[in-house]
Amino acid sequence: MKNLSGQDALFLHLDLPHAASHATMIYIYDQSDLEQALRLRQIIGHLEQRLDVSPMFRSKIVQAPLGLAYPYWTPDPGFDIDFHVRHFALPQPGDWRQFCIMAARLHARSLDLSRPPWEMYVIEGLDRIAWLPKGSFALITKIHHAAIDGTAATELTWALHDVVGSKGKSTAVLDKQKHVAREQVVPGFVDTVSQIIIDNVGAPFKLAAPLSRALPKLSAAAWKLLSRALMAPESGAPRTRFNRPVSNQRVFESVVFELAMIKRARAMVPGATVNDAVLAIVGGAMRRYLESKEELPGKSLMALAPVNTRQDASERKTTGNAISFLTFPLGSDIADPLARLVAIQQATTRTKALSNAIGGHDLTDISKHAPPATLAVAGRMATMTGMGGMGRMVMHNCTVTNVPGPNAELTMLGAKLRYWSAVAPITDGLGALFTVTSYNGQMVISLTSCPEMVPDPAFFGDCIRASIAEMAAAAAATSALPAGAPDVAARATRPRPSARPAGTRPETSRPKSASPRVPRPRHKAPT
Repeated sequence: MKNLSGQDALFLHLDLPHAASHATMIYIYDQSDLEQALRLRQIIGHLEQRLDVSPMFRSKIVQAPLGLAYPYWTPDPGFDIDFHVRHFALPQPGDWRQFCIMAARLHARSLDLSRPPWEMYVIEGLDRIAWLPKGSFALITKIHHAAIDGTAATELTWALHDVVGSKGKSTAVLDKQKHVAREQVVPGFVDTVSQIIIDNVGAPFKLAAPLSRALPKLSAAAWKLLSRALMAPESGAPRTRFNRPVSNQRVFESVVFELAMIKRARAMVPGATVNDAVLAIVGGAMRRYLESKEELPGKSLMALAPVNTRQDASERKTTGNAISFLTFPLGSDIADPLARLVAIQQATTRTKALSNAIGGHDLTDISKHAPPATLAVAGRMATMTGMGGMGRMVMHNCTVTNVPGPNAELTMLGAKLRYWSAVAPITDGLGALFTVTSYNGQMVISLTSCPEMVPDPAFFGDCIRASIAEMAAAAAATSALPAGAPDVAARATRPRPSARPAGTRPETSRPKSASPRVPRPRHKAPT
């Protein structure tokens, strides 16, 4: 019997009837190089061979009575892979917009937690998606967040695929010596009672070590910085359309661009990271979208960002959660993309300094070993406040999660993986979530929301493309500056336009330099 950690179990308590805590990964494959198109039974057979890479595939989650012990994994005696893997065809007109609608609808349905917490859908009929070769197909995979976080999703992506080597040969990424043994013992009543006692008596002792490390790190300087952030009149985030309860429906949109562009943008500002550049692009898109609705606040929107706290390779697993959360500004109050990136880089540096002072890994360990009886209360408090997105003081407006993926081409049964992204969980008070994935020289920014908040997801995609285009133009202009020109920080702090006054509409047409509505085909990896 393997227990879920306290942090894993918390995601079960965050489930709402209209907003479940599962993620839906999307893989799209090009099989144009295969002699014959893959059949459903071939795909199911391949998946069945890889199920042992993670215990969640054949096991279900069992919760103790009244939540008095940590939930645990137990083998599902009625496991049937044909229940979990299903076959759909994309409805007419079969274009990218219809695919996004199908992905959003599949994601909106809750998982059956009386079975292993995952489902897969093989989607055919993608021939009218302009950037895909004929015969391409998608694999849409829903997994509950209690079983997996973003880093574990990357490991799982590796495990389910083969990697293409320098000579073009595909090799299984999976290390067969690391297969998860199938547990056959189902705990009985005595085992359950014993586990309740062990979990509740042992939790304080397990908390002792991370608490002893974390508390001394809350130095006077860290406390002063934290108090200043909480007590300042300008602290917190503005209230927006995304800080309301969400519905039970979802919308999804996705934009693909070259990873090299984001690296050029990052290089414009000394000390800036890829994450900083991504936040600046998201901030520009949110600014453009809210301007079009005449709802742009005068101060910056704030993003909640999950941060991986695994410290070394030994902690990389295909299941479980090891994350903490930080809050960053999006610079949505700044029109110039360069000035926005500078402001974000400065803010993230301060936030990371505070996080390092406290110890993100230690805080994750504390949440993992929280007493089981407190988890339901913590989950209820989190949902009541919208994870900090509702209540008297709004702390953030959206979530941005960056999940770096493999930097090599992956295949499944010879079909090339062309696209990897995810429809992500949203909840009351946090009605917009941006999933940022990278794979084989590409980066993808995908929005998940609900139709009441984003009734026009295709237009939001245009806003993301426009923000990417203006960032690319700023990077190109900076690289073309002559020697001796003012440095980036000095140019970025020049006076800039403030938020557009209410009652005026910005230009909402897509710039000529913006990328098209759907990603262009890429027939070879960038050099």
